[in-house]
Amino acid sequence: MKKKLIIAFIVFTAIGAGIFYFLTTANIGEKYNTVEVKKGEMKKYVQDVGRISSKNIRRYYGNGLNKVEKIPLELGEHVKKGQLLVKYEDNIDLEIQKIQKQIEALEATYRNALSGTDKESINNSIIEISRIKNLLQTATKNKDKTEELFTNGVVSHKELEDAVNNMKQLQSSLKTAENTYNQLTKGISKNIKKKYEAEIEAQLISLKLLEKKRSNYEIYANIDGIVTELNTFEGDIPSPSTKIIEIQDPTEKVILVDFLAEKAINIRENFAAEISDTDFNINKENLKVNRIYPKAFMTLSELGVKENRQTVEIDLPKSAETLPFGIELETKVIVNAPREVLIIPIGATFQKSSKTFVKVLEDGKLVEKEIISGEKWDGNIEVKSGLKVGDLVILNYQEN
Repeated sequence: MKKKLIIAFIVFTAIGAGIFYFLTTANIGEKYNTVEVKKGEMKKYVQDVGRISSKNIRRYYGNGLNKVEKIPLELGEHVKKGQLLVKYEDNIDLEIQKIQKQIEALEATYRNALSGTDKESINNSIIEISRIKNLLQTATKNKDKTEELFTNGVVSHKELEDAVNNMKQLQSSLKTAENTYNQLTKGISKNIKKKYEAEIEAQLISLKLLEKKRSNYEIYANIDGIVTELNTFEGDIPSPSTKIIEIQDPTEKVILVDFLAEKAINIRENFAAEISDTDFNINKENLKVNRIYPKAFMTLSELGVKENRQTVEIDLPKSAETLPFGIELETKVIVNAPREVLIIPIGATFQKSSKTFVKVLEDGKLVEKEIISGEKWDGNIEVKSGLKVGDLVILNYQEN
């Protein structure tokens, strides 16, 4: 990776950009390589390698306890909010059966309290009410989930209608069963009836809690996006720290750059940025820094040196939606406003008495001039004073 502060420049001329060299002959018959002093635009930027990511990412981790029973998706698949991602094995059905047996035991106790009534009919009525309530609870939950999936375009309107109708039918059946029970128990003591109903209600609450617990064994997508990581399989028992699924929103793409902290400190939100890559034929300018992560982190360089780095997030245009997540691109952030300067090659200068000089060709003669220099970059140097546009500065010379 490149980890440096770079000063960039652009030289504007009538025929293009660059520094032009000339082979010039002086009056004394010597030939010189000269460069014409030009004006150019200089700007400072920090540069490093960024990676395509998303503002909107969801990561899901294993629970370390249960075996994966079902994974109805594949890597790279587009998923909708509310879609099932993973289902773990559970023993909810067995626990429900246990509660149903407890209800049967309560029925046997209550049977002894009945007098002058149709015991068998009352027992059957109680069982029917318990069964319908349990089914109604499941149907209501299924209706709510189907509504959400329909809103996100996962299921059809017909499936939603079926779920609603099923819930309404169970509501009607429950009302009928309760009326039947009330008719059958008119002759039972109110206290006995109240006690029995309270015990049954407690068991129904237990069933409700079990249904709620069932949601702990299922993972649903909470955004629309693409599955960019899938690190589990049916039969696996992923540990709590294992990331099993990652989903990224492709409509919110950004580029993340981990700059050296001493470089990132010069960056501010809304600073101009650009990305480029010759392999992908990418060159996007006029980008903006969207966010600077507040927390730096320590990492090791390729040479094993500890480095403090800080992540910078840069917005990408809609045209970047086709770029795959994870690719790395050269990224620059402009850290100061461009300014126009005079520039010459560093090789044209020399030091004398701690001062900087150049030799200029004037009327075929060599003239030594002192200059005040500024920033250096890529073999060039800024000239603050001592030269003017069009001067021919000597690089070297050749004898005949």
